[in-house]
Amino acid sequence: MFEFEIDFQKDKGVIWATVLIGILIAVIIGMAQIGRGVTPVDDAGSPRVLSWSDWRLLQAERAYAEELSVLRGDAVQLVTMLQQRQNPVAAQLLVNAIARHTSSGDPSLANARSALANASLNVRDWASGVLDRNAAIQSIQETLALLQ
Repeated sequence: MFEFEIDFQKDKGVIWATVLIGILIAVIIGMAQIGRGVTPVDDAGSPRVLSWSDWRLLQAERAYAEELSVLRGDAVQLVTMLQQRQNPVAAQLLVNAIARHTSSGDPSLANARSALANASLNVRDWASGVLDRNAAIQSIQETLALLQ
């Protein structure tokens, strides 16, 4: 019968070139899709070049979102602490961490940072037996309302 034999050694360069071209095309298409989602548009809906003020706004929004996420995580830790047994040492460690997180940040989150710092002190006082649990819960609820 007939026998076919393909010598891949001779065609290895062509195969690699084809694979690399395919990968390059996929990367270009992927970057175009990402670019379409993040390119700013003007009032008419046409794409425009990202300006310095746009870049600064994106940086500020990213910093705000990151800080808000940290503050929400701290509030969740306070809630978790209230659901466990009273532990003054763990509460003090959490208060110290929250104090570092609330020492500075975005001015628009100043009230939330202040409320979170106050709530952490109330949870610490509850864990030490100085404050009623309901008062600590109330302060955390007020903080969570500010962090929405």
